[in-house]
Amino acid sequence: MQTQVSISSTENSQGTVKAFFEQRPVFSAVLIFTAFVILSALFGIAAKTLLPQFQPEFIALIALSVLVAVALSLLGWWKAAGFNLPAEWRDSRLMLVPFIIVLGLPFLMGIKTTDIGTFVYLLIAYALTGFMEEGLMRGIVLRVLKPTGTTRSVVISSLLFGLMHIGNLLYRNPAIVFAQMIGAFVHGIGLSTIRLRTNTIWFPVILHALHDLALKYTNFPAIPLDVVQVTLLMIYGIFLLRGWKNPEEA
Repeated sequence: MQTQVSISSTENSQGTVKAFFEQRPVFSAVLIFTAFVILSALFGIAAKTLLPQFQPEFIALIALSVLVAVALSLLGWWKAAGFNLPAEWRDSRLMLVPFIIVLGLPFLMGIKTTDIGTFVYLLIAYALTGFMEEGLMRGIVLRVLKPTGTTRSVVISSLLFGLMHIGNLLYRNPAIVFAQMIGAFVHGIGLSTIRLRTNTIWFPVILHALHDLALKYTNFPAIPLDVVQVTLLMIYGIFLLRGWKNPEEA
């Protein structure tokens, strides 16, 4: 009996929160973004203060990844965010171009090698980054913005994605962070479109992680290559959105 009451209470709470999201999608998205930025800063400061010897940026990344997983669980939105099975995916063939951009371009001049320890560390870090940022922005935030329509949800979520990187001021040069924010906005357009067109978030998570990892192993200058890649993904995303009607809005 107690279990049933607990489940009912959880469902009621989820319903109240989701109803609020439906009524005020933009405000809710900004609220989620603001809360995340504040928590990101607090986690970063705490990690730098308490664990300076243990890669504080990585410690904060783990904490934020757990936070996103908890948020998805509390909302009951794992599936709604796009963490679904292949049977529910659409238009997977559209991923050919993004994978060529992400994994083809960086290695036209060969692969830069590093020790296995560094590779494993980067693989884990970028896998967590892909899950955390995509789960939040192309999962929760894009879903919250759904009532605003496809184009607006893509643009607003991408703008917030760019602004989200302001937390990197704790670790990096302001000029680099500003450029990163612009790049994230552009990148977000392509990733959001891929999320919607394929009906899964797994492709954006994988693309995001591989994009960041490949930039560490390319023989091209990383920043110019990054600009080219995210710009191409944005153009591809805009192309995919033209004239497309989201089946969920029909």
